[in-house]
Amino acid sequence: MIVALITILTAWLNAAPYTFDDAVRDIVPGGKGGPALKEIARLLEKTSLGVTHSEETEKFYRFLRSTLERFDFMKLWKSRYFTDAGDGFRGVTIEGRNREKGYAVNLVTPGERRSGPSRMWDYDTVYALKKNERSLAGGRSFVVSVRSRTATGSYSHRNGMAFVCGLLRVIDPLNIGRLNARECGLFKNLEGESRRVVNEFHRSFPRVSRFFDRYTIMRSLVSVHEYEGIPYTRCEMRYGYRMNVLKEEYPRLEKAFRDIRGLYLITMDFRINSGDTILTLVFDSREDALGCTFYTRNGRFVPFDASGRPLFTREISPESLKDISYHAVMDMVHNVHGLKFTTNGTIIRFTYRDAPKKGSVTVRIEEVGKTNISGRFYNVLPPWLIDLFVPDNMEQLIADVSRVMAAAHDGRGTSVSLEWDTRKPAGVALDFNVVSEFVDNYFIRYGLRVWSKKMLADESFTTEARRITGKLLEAFRMDIEAAH
Repeated sequence: MIVALITILTAWLNAAPYTFDDAVRDIVPGGKGGPALKEIARLLEKTSLGVTHSEETEKFYRFLRSTLERFDFMKLWKSRYFTDAGDGFRGVTIEGRNREKGYAVNLVTPGERRSGPSRMWDYDTVYALKKNERSLAGGRSFVVSVRSRTATGSYSHRNGMAFVCGLLRVIDPLNIGRLNARECGLFKNLEGESRRVVNEFHRSFPRVSRFFDRYTIMRSLVSVHEYEGIPYTRCEMRYGYRMNVLKEEYPRLEKAFRDIRGLYLITMDFRINSGDTILTLVFDSREDALGCTFYTRNGRFVPFDASGRPLFTREISPESLKDISYHAVMDMVHNVHGLKFTTNGTIIRFTYRDAPKKGSVTVRIEEVGKTNISGRFYNVLPPWLIDLFVPDNMEQLIADVSRVMAAAHDGRGTSVSLEWDTRKPAGVALDFNVVSEFVDNYFIRYGLRVWSKKMLADESFTTEARRITGKLLEAFRMDIEAAH
């Protein structure tokens, strides 16, 4: 009898679905992910919505914005805000401090006596510039550096990786068939396996689900397939925005999305050393804001070849990763006033390491592809008249920019790194570092000014962005506190 009961219980456990609630629970060992996510949700609201600045800090941000709109690095470098930061750099320090009734972000006065980050989400960030009178391309350049340290409490890269593993388990091909949440009526165009996943997500996060259904269009999500008799899940997420709803409720946001329509199309193909793909990302300013494609089964990523066939013998388990390096091949098309800038074959190297007392993620540009220019300026001018506005050597200027970026800062290269110091389990510190180098030539001033005009926010945009962000964060916090 006991054996029979154990057999039945084991069968029931094996058949029980792994849900988004389970994925939240498993973010922290011992099933303590729910309380952890509650803490994070409250902090996200505070650091996003309850931020205060001193008057001097507000002045600095206004100066920074006006200068970046013109990409005038020299003006920044010479400004009264930037002081000696060592190694030839001039910089400014900003600190964020988590306080009982809000979050304060302020400019640090040089020589001011202060303590480093201590409470969770405290940070110190140094923005710095180094002038180089003769760059690799021959002209003047500026090395740009951002260095930051943030106190992250007991959370590190391992919690993020655990959440990824949980999500992969939810959309496992066998698990999807076990999901049995009731119909939620959201994203009605999705059917089959996507329908099951949407319903299950709604059960765990009903308010967040309704938020996304109101403002976004999910064109596709997941589907289960078989290859040589082996089932796997193909995630092909595509989503855009409900522009009519945004126009009614957040007209400045809607205008911003309309202004950048057609500005860029960026494809990133993430490949392992064999050359096979594990993930494809597409950022598109036309219809789909984001596209994401990957295969999975048994809580692992399944690489696929150029024909889209899954390669089960090369599966990658996020849980077991200790040291892995892979690269992304990035293709870009930017349409600026009718001139199309096409850059193919840029290679970006990604490295992930997990050691007993630390972890890191490093992203480094290894090679920048050649940029070709085509089209007509302002969609009107004939080719012979373009030269009045755009110099003949524009492609060479772009090549100079690319060459200097790839070999930035005396050959160290353009890179982004995140390093977690986990020696104190309850006092983890995250170090964030960015370094690059920009030549001071016509392409930078022309191209980046166009980007700044389209992408940098004015006050009305910032106000609406804060409102819609607040609505999402409130929904997330309420969902977490209600069910987890």
